[in-house]
Amino acid sequence: MNTKSQVKILIPNFPGNQVISTCRSLGEMGDVIDLAWHILLRDKIFKSKHIRYLHNITPSGADDEKFVKDIIKLCQQYEYDLLMPFGNDSYFAVVKHAEELSKHVNFMAPSVESFNIAHDKLKTVKLCNEIGIGTPRIYSDFENNDLRSIANEVRYPVVIKARSGSGVEKGLRYANSKEELFIKYEEITSFESSTEAVNYSAPLIQEYIPGELHDACTLSENGKVVTVLTQIRQLMNPIYGGPGAINVTTHNKPLAIIAIKLLEALSWNGPAQIEFKYDPRDQIYKIIEINPKLWGTIDLSIKVGINFPLMIKKILLGENVKKNQEYAANVRYQFLFPQATFARIQMIKEFGLSALKDSNEYAKNFTDLDIRDFMPDLLRIFGTFAYALGGGINYNSSNLPKEFIYRINGFTRK
Repeated sequence: MNTKSQVKILIPNFPGNQVISTCRSLGEMGDVIDLAWHILLRDKIFKSKHIRYLHNITPSGADDEKFVKDIIKLCQQYEYDLLMPFGNDSYFAVVKHAEELSKHVNFMAPSVESFNIAHDKLKTVKLCNEIGIGTPRIYSDFENNDLRSIANEVRYPVVIKARSGSGVEKGLRYANSKEELFIKYEEITSFESSTEAVNYSAPLIQEYIPGELHDACTLSENGKVVTVLTQIRQLMNPIYGGPGAINVTTHNKPLAIIAIKLLEALSWNGPAQIEFKYDPRDQIYKIIEINPKLWGTIDLSIKVGINFPLMIKKILLGENVKKNQEYAANVRYQFLFPQATFARIQMIKEFGLSALKDSNEYAKNFTDLDIRDFMPDLLRIFGTFAYALGGGINYNSSNLPKEFIYRINGFTRK
């Protein structure tokens, strides 16, 4: 495809934080950005000025075949140059129907085989074991009798997680005893999924590694890694483990080396975020899981000069992209509404105001507020306070011991 000064891009997702950040970044360069999802009235009222149209379609999580047909119809009508998915369900649908979609629009996605390995947490672990990358010990594919044997064998606490898909509300539990293990395991298996992208039927039991969560944010082109940005989740929402609420960039070379090794083994094509924890017993970083998509904290990457959506656009347009781009470390980004607000409320509830003391000095500080395009931020602010005042924050949503929760939040390092 030839280079164009103005590119028409369709994003098949709802206007969440990462989508709005991308719309602002590419929209300021003159590109035309449209969104397609189940659009609500509030989305139209608080629309970003960088979004041209909001199309109502069948969400991918409801029916991926209908979702793809709706996307193709829009591409035929509006002649989009690029399709840029964000969410777990939309990536799953795009990869699954890539052959059909590629006849109508250009996009960047891995092969079905590669995606299935990255998307399935057990397959990820097996690949890591094959190529010599560390992972937490994991138990899977067992019957009820085996579960009882495992419950007597494991060292608590343990993590119980859905085999595929993302989200802490349904797909993640902790157990501090064998009694809790049976209860939490059954909780996850009781959930039903409306999409192939999520599997609650065969949860994994994973060794728990305390400590902070590290990310390697990456982009690969046909099996070759273009760039890697590393960061640490200084505070998460929920605080026991979840999306980043306050993230800080790092220059973590060991993480980058492991990420490159894994992505090249997968012959990956497109973006991916790889989660790590450092295991002090073995003194190595271990892979927790792969998020085979663009990530929620992408605005931090954009702010430090690693604009992953822009790089995807350039690659799809056949332009040269500078590899291994440099960026500043020790840059902090606060995702204030709702993530950091909810996380701080939880920290205060659990540990008091002293838990929020942060004596670190940062090269730069950013937040998710943009006064030049304030309508989407206003919606998030209203929603944050309405949810909090309505008692929506569950302060006791984790049964992890407090000392573990204390250790996984960077604010609280002594």
